[in-house]
Amino acid sequence: MKNMHSQHQLIMTVRHLLLGFALASTTFLSAQKKNVAVVTCYVDKYIDTSDLNGDASLAAGVATLAKDDRFDLTSVLAKFHDDFFGLYAKEFTFDFVPEADVIGNEQYKAFESKFGESDQDGSRLMDGSLPYPGYKVLIPNALKKENSNKMKMLEIFKGKADGVMFINLGFKFQPKVAVGGMGTAGVAAVMNIMLFNSEGEKVFNFVEYAPAKKSVAMVKGIPVMDLDKLKPLCEEAAENLMKDMQEKMPKLIKKIDKKF
Repeated sequence: MKNMHSQHQLIMTVRHLLLGFALASTTFLSAQKKNVAVVTCYVDKYIDTSDLNGDASLAAGVATLAKDDRFDLTSVLAKFHDDFFGLYAKEFTFDFVPEADVIGNEQYKAFESKFGESDQDGSRLMDGSLPYPGYKVLIPNALKKENSNKMKMLEIFKGKADGVMFINLGFKFQPKVAVGGMGTAGVAAVMNIMLFNSEGEKVFNFVEYAPAKKSVAMVKGIPVMDLDKLKPLCEEAAENLMKDMQEKMPKLIKKIDKKF
């Protein structure tokens, strides 16, 4: 009986030790888990033309389209935002600062980028970005490091975030068939995710794109700016990209874990 009692005590002691170790490990891992603040989320309506051999008239046409209220990509922005926070964010091994704590932060709300991109008042050629409600349009590296938006954001969320993330969705023209400036051009959606650590060092800059199947006509190397055709192409390309990201996100996570 004494031996059985001793064995029972030994088993109970081992179980308690293992339980304590498990709890300690969980607490340690929780303490080690980092927090990241997403500080910008927007869709850029200015379609990139860098793959085309266009002239000033092309740039002007794209700028006019970007500022046209009928070129409404609100639904695309909403899906981009919802998919990122509802699907992709759950895959990361770090936590995200609650969105309400970011866009509701008084310093964040009062912040004005010295580069001026947050205004989006239509006074500049490149104005055409649509931010998700509550967010500011921010470019991380437009100025010297000490004055850059990434450093300013790290200051605002110091003690709350171990890094800051910038996410946006844009579009670009892609020539498909072009002979003597005549042919067709496709549209691809481009997602950009940038993460910086607490020192302002880039952890990664993930750029992924997906094209729409259809295209628009090109005349003299310039896509025909037909709103009724371009908007559906942007919506289709964005939808394709969102689907692709669900498959590619796990690979991205592995790269991040090694650096962050």
